[in-house]
Amino acid sequence: MTLQDMLDEAAKGETVTIADGWSQGRATYGGLVAALQLAAMRNRVDGALPPLRTLTTNFLAAVAPGEVSVTSSTLRQGSNITQCEARVVQEGRVAAVSVAVFGSARRSGLRVHPETRMPRLPDPFDLEPLTPKSTGGPEFLQHMELRLVEGDQPFSGSPRSSFTGWMRLREPGCTFGEEHLVALADAWPTPALQRLHEPAAASTVSWTLEIVGDLRHVAPTAQWAYAARADTAADGYAHGEARIWRPHGGLTAISRQTDAVLG
Repeated sequence: MTLQDMLDEAAKGETVTIADGWSQGRATYGGLVAALQLAAMRNRVDGALPPLRTLTTNFLAAVAPGEVSVTSSTLRQGSNITQCEARVVQEGRVAAVSVAVFGSARRSGLRVHPETRMPRLPDPFDLEPLTPKSTGGPEFLQHMELRLVEGDQPFSGSPRSSFTGWMRLREPGCTFGEEHLVALADAWPTPALQRLHEPAAASTVSWTLEIVGDLRHVAPTAQWAYAARADTAADGYAHGEARIWRPHGGLTAISRQTDAVLG
């Protein structure tokens, strides 16, 4: 079962079968869990929804391969902004909750151009993609093409707490939309993990993805530039931020994440 198959299931009905091969440690990859909830919201809410502006997902429990229930509801629908909620339930337990803000474009005199520019990166095809075998990383990486430019592997004892790279889906569908970006955007590891000298358990507690660019007319095979940095890490929690650009340099999304780190 492909990513698109699972997204289609989430869009059509409450029961979704999560395929094997998407694990991230003992849990299913968080980007997939969030994307399924977004697909449920966008396709099951009455009426057409405007573009996604923000998706916040709280991960409450590990999701295992197999059947899950993905429900969605409208919290409020206004003339310009609609807010929706979705939940993933497995074996009677809520495993993830997402809240999305969809907003129509409005006329405004306020415009602030991004201060952070897309970094200068080599051609992605001059770099070898990371694989579960080459990195000892999670199983779901087989579905992604991540090409590291600057930075080090997690648990390498590096002095770094940031990295840059390229990313895209390894098995793109016929189109690329919001759900596909959500499924892709969470693929990179927490940048602070580079500083650890030995493996440690880590899991995302909360993740927010803000869409700030136009996702129309994006080729499914497009390469996305990615730059992440750790803001701080203490008391067993790491906080980080990342930015995602289209190949031509247009800022498309901002990612903010809180992770629990047991080590």
